[in-house]
Amino acid sequence: MIYYKAIFIYMLGGLVGTLWETILNLCRGRGFVFCNGSILTPFNFVYGVGALVIIACLRNQTKWWGVYLIGAVGGGVVEYLLNFLEEKILGTRSWNYTGKFLNINGRTTLIYMAFWGLLCLAVIFLVYKPLNRWLDMIPPETMKIIAIVMATIILCDFMITVSALIRYAGRNAGRAALTHAGQLIDRLCDDAFMKRRFPNMKFT
Repeated sequence: MIYYKAIFIYMLGGLVGTLWETILNLCRGRGFVFCNGSILTPFNFVYGVGALVIIACLRNQTKWWGVYLIGAVGGGVVEYLLNFLEEKILGTRSWNYTGKFLNINGRTTLIYMAFWGLLCLAVIFLVYKPLNRWLDMIPPETMKIIAIVMATIILCDFMITVSALIRYAGRNAGRAALTHAGQLIDRLCDDAFMKRRFPNMKFT
């Protein structure tokens, strides 16, 4: 059942990440900002995958300092790599820490890495263990059905979101859609729509 549990962990991590980013923007006076990083679901991909990676790597760690150190370094590496791949593949950057204290090529900072360590402590010791016990209480067949349905929705969301991002980058580079699917995406997810849904994405 661990594979079905992973879907629930992804959804919880993605939803918490979206709520966290949304509240943070409200507190900074920026008003409501779309922070889910996807088109169909409220699950932020970065936080959802981050939750899975944290739990997969650290669930058997018993020392708090081990969780903190591995989480801090691992979080910084993941943040750096995702930023690097986004820039190389799409020609965009959704975050740029250039000019911030102790930044590493503008892709992450030592301060944020320290935050990732604290986040990992909270996830492992305050969230994962109670969540795992709760998931064990769900009847296996019920968990399986819900997980399969949600995994299908998440996969469709991922494919649509990636396609929309590719066309967004393509339009910025002056490339016309070559297929009917691309033309449909251009109509449904035009530049104005993408700017609202991905406000932090800047072309390099």
